Amino acid sequence: MKISEQQLRSIIREMLLEQGCADTEEGCVKQSSGGEYGPSGTWYILNNKKGGVWKKGYKSKQSAKDSLGAMHARGG
Repeated sequence: MKISEQQLRSIIREMLLEQGCADTEEGCVKQSSGGEYGPSGTWYILNNKKGGVWKKGYKSKQSAKDSLGAMHARGG
């Protein structure tokens, strides 16, 4: 299996972003710079248990945090 430099960079970036995001002050809500995480300037939430992105496409950081809070309130 051959992997391109761009694919490798994407994998490394994703792994670095995902490691323990819930334990940091910044948390698991990140702003997209475009590409696979949604349009530039939108917000997305990392999945701290399984890795990857849980949900994306939020117009504001607060709306992403509200969604994450609602999920935790439901016991998800």
